[in-house]
Amino acid sequence: IVSNPKKTIESIKIKYDIHEAIKEALELLGSFGFKPEDKILIKPSIITAAYPYQAVNTNPDFLNALLTALFELGVKKENVIVAEQALIGSDVMDAASKAGILEICKKNGVMFADISKGPFEEVQSDGYTFKIFKEALNRKVINAPIMKTNFQLGISGAMENLSRLADEQPQRRMYLEGIDTTLPKLLKALPDIFTIADATNGMQGQGPLALGEPAFLNLILASRSPANLDTVFCEVTMLKSPSYTKEIKNIELVGNEIDALKYPIKQPVSDATPHSDIKVIDGKACPACLNLMNGLASKLIGLRGKQLSLVIGSMLTEDMLEGKERLVALGECAIKKLGELKIRPIAKIDEDIDDIEQLVLLKKLLVTEGTPKITPVDKVKSKMRNLLSKVIG
Repeated sequence: IVSNPKKTIESIKIKYDIHEAIKEALELLGSFGFKPEDKILIKPSIITAAYPYQAVNTNPDFLNALLTALFELGVKKENVIVAEQALIGSDVMDAASKAGILEICKKNGVMFADISKGPFEEVQSDGYTFKIFKEALNRKVINAPIMKTNFQLGISGAMENLSRLADEQPQRRMYLEGIDTTLPKLLKALPDIFTIADATNGMQGQGPLALGEPAFLNLILASRSPANLDTVFCEVTMLKSPSYTKEIKNIELVGNEIDALKYPIKQPVSDATPHSDIKVIDGKACPACLNLMNGLASKLIGLRGKQLSLVIGSMLTEDMLEGKERLVALGECAIKKLGELKIRPIAKIDEDIDDIEQLVLLKKLLVTEGTPKITPVDKVKSKMRNLLSKVIG
C-alpha cells in the first residue's frame, strides 16, 4: 500500500496481460477499500459511435479486465453498474454498442445505465450548482477514461471524463464559463473517486473524436486524484498541461518512472476538422456544438470547395477572428458572441434547425461564392429526405 494515496499515481506498463496490470493497480492503491458489499459505478468514456480500434472510447477489453478484477476482490455483480452519457447530440446506447461495451456488460452480468436519463440531484460547490447523476452520489465511483488528446482542452482524460456525470445544462454552462475553472469545482461536488485510466491504446493527434489516431501506449494509470493523473499523462506524452493540473514535483509516482515511460505523441492542432476545406475557430464550445461541428464536416468529406471557417463557442476574441474570411457561426453561443464583437459571418447555422437543413446550408456555403441561403425549395427537399430516412430506418 502506498504512503499517500491522495497524491499518488500508479503507472504500469502492460507486459503481457491487461487483467494482471489492473489487479496490480488495485492492490497498490488498495486503500480505496473495495469490499464485497460495496455498490460501485464504473464511468467509462463512451462519447460517440466508434469501433474499439479507433481509440475513441474506453476499450472493451480494458472494461472486461476491470470487472474481472473487481469480482476477484469479492465485489458482487449485482452491485455494479456501468454508466455513461455520450456527447450531447449522440446516443450513448448506439455508441456503447459499436464500442463493444454493451457486449462486455452483458457477458459479465452487469447493468448499463444511460446517465442522460437521470435521475439527477443538485449539489453546491464553490458557489456553483451542479445537477449530478444520483447514482454517482450513492455509490463508489470508478472513473475509467481512455486517455486522449483534445484539440480544445489539450487532453481528454480523468477530469474531462467526470463532466458527463452532470446533466446537459450544467455541462453546457461549464464550457460557457470556462471548463478549466469549472472542472475543479465539479470534482469538489463529487464523492471520493478512484480513477483507473485506459492508455492501452490511447489517442494522439486530433482527438477527442475519430479524427485522432491510436497512440499504442500500452499503459495503465491509476490514482485517487484525477488532476494528478492527467498531470502525469501530459508529462509522459509531452502534451501541454491544462491549467487545472498539478505540479509534477508534488506527485508521488509508484511503478514505472516517468523518464522510462516518456513517449512524445502527436500534438493536436487548434483549427482542423474532418474536412480539409473546413477549418474551425474554437471558443471553448460545449460538447453539443463540438459534436455538431464534427458531424457536419464529416458528412461533407469528398466534396471540395472554397475554404471556410466554422466559428463555435462563446470564448471568442477579435484576435482569434482577425484576418479570417468566410466565417460561419455555428450554434447559439457563437452567433451571440459574433454579434457582441460586431463581426458579420457569411452565414449562421443554429443548433435548433433541422439537421438536414444544417447540412444543406453548409454544403452550399462550401461550394458557392458569396452568401447563399436556404430557399423554400431546399427546405422542402430537406424535409422529404428526413422523412425518407426515417421510413427507411
